[in-house]
Amino acid sequence: MTEERAASGIVSAFAAIPDETALNYLRKYYGLGAWEGRAYTGSHFDRLPATVADRVTADDIVAVACLSIHVPATASVRVLGEQADAIAALLADVPTTDLEDIPFEDHDKFFGEGTAAIALWRMLRNHKGVGQTTASKLMARKRPGVFPIFDSVVGRVTGFPNADGTWRAWHQALSGDAALTDGLRILQKSAGLERISLLRILDVVLWMHGTSGIPEQERVDGESGA
Repeated sequence: MTEERAASGIVSAFAAIPDETALNYLRKYYGLGAWEGRAYTGSHFDRLPATVADRVTADDIVAVACLSIHVPATASVRVLGEQADAIAALLADVPTTDLEDIPFEDHDKFFGEGTAAIALWRMLRNHKGVGQTTASKLMARKRPGVFPIFDSVVGRVTGFPNADGTWRAWHQALSGDAALTDGLRILQKSAGLERISLLRILDVVLWMHGTSGIPEQERVDGESGA
């Protein structure tokens, strides 16, 4: 899959969703308006305080659990313990600027081979039981405007069979398509979710659309979670 085709898959998937439908997805997911009190548990991934930017904490493990992901105990202990300083050092070298504000020509500088982002990805993936979805959610928790979440639903909607190439595709889409980012900002403002990154807004809309009409993999509070 070429870079242009990969990015266009993301843009096309979003463009195919009517504006009002996308807004309703966000309201439903975050428990807004008529959906108050019935937010999806995944909304807590964004709402749980993340007071430490450059260190994985127990709060982050809990936040990832809200997305129906269990970080294996052994991995959790190592990430929070013996690997904590190494992870913190890597995170300190990962941009905090959201993807839409990082020029795409700088992609390899920040996310290519030899970067802290790649090293962190490989460190997390090296843990037994930590697959691409778990690793992506841990990294997205620390940099919600930078790292896209990968799961089978969004992968199916956007045409990605796995996480390979997704960083580049999401970066190209968000940094290079003004219509996409303008549409996301309108949704963000209309839903009152200014604290949620455009990347996460896009992820939620695509995920909700991908699960529409089929048994939900993520339930509302009190039932089960994701």
